[in-house]
Amino acid sequence: MIPTYVFVHPSGSNSTAWTAMQREMAFRGHRTLAVDLPGRGTGFTRAYQTQDLETFAAEPSPIADVTGPDWVGHVVDAVRRVREHGPVILVGHSLGGLTITGVANQIPDFLDRIVYIAAQCPVTMAGADYISEPEWASSKLFPVTAKITMTNPAERGYIRLNWRTADPDVVDGLHEALGSGANPDAFIRLLNGFEPDEVWWQTNPTFDYRVEKDTWGRVPHSYIRLTEDKSMPPAAQERYIKEADALTPENPFDVHFAAGGHGTFLHHPAEVAAILSGFSRA
Repeated sequence: MIPTYVFVHPSGSNSTAWTAMQREMAFRGHRTLAVDLPGRGTGFTRAYQTQDLETFAAEPSPIADVTGPDWVGHVVDAVRRVREHGPVILVGHSLGGLTITGVANQIPDFLDRIVYIAAQCPVTMAGADYISEPEWASSKLFPVTAKITMTNPAERGYIRLNWRTADPDVVDGLHEALGSGANPDAFIRLLNGFEPDEVWWQTNPTFDYRVEKDTWGRVPHSYIRLTEDKSMPPAAQERYIKEADALTPENPFDVHFAAGGHGTFLHHPAEVAAILSGFSRA
């Protein structure tokens, strides 16, 4: 039977992040579904569009009350529905790794494979705790996003980022962190699709999803490492793989490599799409 690839988007994003990938996968004969996690796909406010920063900073957020179970439950429902029509390959990128981990813990028998593309895969500690570990020290993402943070996440319960900043140095920094290898115009198209609000998952225990040996560990799982990633450094990606393999040595990660930065493949999908296509044949 023909499998369905279910795509879970990264932080600050929505289902449209996968548009180029879905097009490439369709050319290769595959069926795909990209989900909007709860609180996503709501669009932009006038204040954000016009860069009325004072009004923008004070606006309420559609994501303020979203929890980890909201994310996982939403994708569980999607997987259950598409599973009626054949096998399911669940794919997550970056922060999307937390969600696909939670889904695999909950409904392993509905999944034929889970695929992490430079995605978080916590094993021995909460996802947020990995960020302070040495493997993450070289990340270019957090220093530059600190310059466009509009609210105090600890007070609001969510983080708000002004991706439409007019500061050219910050745009260049974001390009380095997220779009290494992508031409500037392609990166700006990617950046323009980002939504400003994200859950403050770092201090919210409902987002503490770690792989579970008896459930997640039963599902075949693959990891696509992005070799030029300056947001989630290759050493951080490797740590997730090693810790998961130590937990489930009888079912280790199937590891693949792709060139480019953390988000480059989203607009230049051919290399990653070729890897994903191989899972359908498997």
